[in-house]
Amino acid sequence: MPEARLKQFRSKRASLWQSAIDRVAAGAATPSPAAGLEDAATPAPERPPQDDPSVQAGNQIAALLNEDKMPDMPPPLSPAAGFQETVAFCSRTALRIAEARVKSIFTGDTSELKALQAEIGAKFGGCDPQWAEVIIEYVKNRVGSVHIPYRVHNTLDDFVISGARFPENAKIAILGDWGTGDEEARRVLNQIAAKNPDVVIHLGDVYYSGTEHEFQNYFYPIWRDVLGLPNVPWGGKLGDLTSRPSTFTLSGNHDMYAGGGPYYTVLDMIGQPASYFCLRNSNWQFIALDTGKHDADPTAAGKDVTFLEPTEVTWLKHQMATAGGRKTVLLSHHQLYTAFENEKIGDGFVNQKLLDDTADILPQVTAWFWGHEHNLVIFEKFQNVLGRCVGHGAFPVGRDELGKVNPEIKIKGVELGLDRSGGLFQHGYVIVELKGDQAAAAYFQFDPGTGQEKRIFDEAL
Repeated sequence: MPEARLKQFRSKRASLWQSAIDRVAAGAATPSPAAGLEDAATPAPERPPQDDPSVQAGNQIAALLNEDKMPDMPPPLSPAAGFQETVAFCSRTALRIAEARVKSIFTGDTSELKALQAEIGAKFGGCDPQWAEVIIEYVKNRVGSVHIPYRVHNTLDDFVISGARFPENAKIAILGDWGTGDEEARRVLNQIAAKNPDVVIHLGDVYYSGTEHEFQNYFYPIWRDVLGLPNVPWGGKLGDLTSRPSTFTLSGNHDMYAGGGPYYTVLDMIGQPASYFCLRNSNWQFIALDTGKHDADPTAAGKDVTFLEPTEVTWLKHQMATAGGRKTVLLSHHQLYTAFENEKIGDGFVNQKLLDDTADILPQVTAWFWGHEHNLVIFEKFQNVLGRCVGHGAFPVGRDELGKVNPEIKIKGVELGLDRSGGLFQHGYVIVELKGDQAAAAYFQFDPGTGQEKRIFDEAL
């Protein structure tokens, strides 16, 4: 029987439901996040096992929510109901109650909630009390997800970072979709740390929905400990901006599902001014964009696709206009285009909104690195830019999950190998080394099961 593995859905409600169950399933065995953040020696707790019945029941419901469906009301439990039947009843009932509570908060209409309580209140009382905690957690995060505390520049020269944080001959590590919080993620980051980079950039996504619990346990303490960063208490600000490596994390869709508050808290803790910024030295500028703020579901046909804030587009154009001969690399969580049928953006293979905002500057861009797809894809030049998908940081992907390739979008024959199980693709990252106005990129894959790493592609940028 294949081992249960982490699942993700590109739906806000589905992801928030997973987060609520994960938080409660972590339970009393999870050390206090505050204690872990104050004491850098305290190891970050791991996620609950994916074969936990409540996690599996939550994933089944999340799959329905991902398709904009609500689970049917389960029939009353019989006295002879088994364990699995009871878990299914309690999980479905908990979601219906939670959604009714959210509706009552947003609209003031309590009729549905009262009707549910009258119909199933007594029956739900026979469920494990943890399901009541799941409801509380889900409602808290749904209600708190309405306003994203996006930061806007005051002048067009804001959010430009230079000096010690981006040296002239910098070694830069880039990885995407790394925030799983599991041991495999830690081991990938160990490989990066061993290469002694000057800069480490995460292209975004802390799973499932960027909650405070997830950032406190599955991102920051691992990031801090493995990379040897100064310890900053939760909600504090990094004081030593000369510490090495300088690190940054972009805004992914999963980071924003819970409202983005924990993400922005971590920005202060790692010394990052905003969700978009420009790293600049004498010869290069690496410009990070925020594509997470306006992500609803970028793969759903007929729905809106993600886009940049108009003020951010103006800021981006200013950085290009004042580049002063520097070469430019763009960074984002979301892709400008995809090669795979199952990753289509809206109704096509190109994010037309991102293209409209950047088409005039793309001929001046050396390369654009993105994540979102949990894969390594080296594109031939398309839409006037070299696209590089490096979203294979840590999320488990089976070999049966890759979609059909669009022959109109050319990619190089660089493919990730399978791990020792033979069923999942290996993880990895890219190291970009700057030497004057030259840059070399090396792409690595790593099998956490065997500890073996391989350099699978090199290029000059």
